[in-house]
Amino acid sequence: MYEPDLSGFTVVLCRAEEGGNVGSACRAMKTMGLTRLALAGCPDYDEGRVRMMAVHAFDIYESAERFPSLSSVLAGFSLSAGFTRRRGEKRKAFSLSVADFAAQALQRPGKGAVALVFGTERTGLTEEEIKLCSIAVHIPSSDAFPSLNLAQAVQIACYELRKQALGERDGSAEPVTRAEADESVIRIASHLKEIGFFKITRDRALTAFLRDTALRAAYTPGELRYFESVFRKAAGMIHQQNKETNSEDSKKA
Repeated sequence: MYEPDLSGFTVVLCRAEEGGNVGSACRAMKTMGLTRLALAGCPDYDEGRVRMMAVHAFDIYESAERFPSLSSVLAGFSLSAGFTRRRGEKRKAFSLSVADFAAQALQRPGKGAVALVFGTERTGLTEEEIKLCSIAVHIPSSDAFPSLNLAQAVQIACYELRKQALGERDGSAEPVTRAEADESVIRIASHLKEIGFFKITRDRALTAFLRDTALRAAYTPGELRYFESVFRKAAGMIHQQNKETNSEDSKKA
């Protein structure tokens, strides 16, 4: 599968309090192909707790860079996105949805280093921290309960970046074309003719039925080959049985 290059993106956790959340954020990052983590103004964590939640992504925590403050982290980035759900006159004038941010960040000319900044679990980013960021980004959530866990927010942000970077190359199954289905059912009809199936059924009606069924089912090329092989093997078995029967009859004669 195609693997997009997301090395220009860094997840920045600002004043994150709980080691379990940091470990979960590492796991969320690695599943989406992001490997750069920066910790700004964060305390020392229980590494056993971080490791337990990170599972096989503990290496991201081990290689994380530590900074005393958010301003010291962001000095090395050409673009920084502060993730926040809150609005206000002392915050940014507008906020991009995470999907729009991902699309714009990946299309930037030059593609300098980009920071995805997340605040503390209880209160998120402060007004001053948002001001340090280039833009504000929000994850559309229900007004009934808009707050997301830190690791969940990181997961969604990383997922949107990966989805946009993959484009149409996300590994989704591609169904066969009409031409491929036609070619396959012609071969199936040939197998059926060999065993005399069309003495009782019209071949044109059946081949059209098989083709339309394959297209409606959105068979992949592999599935269509498997479907075709059922008829091929069945015809071969009948041929073998007929051959053995004829051989037995010849012996008796």
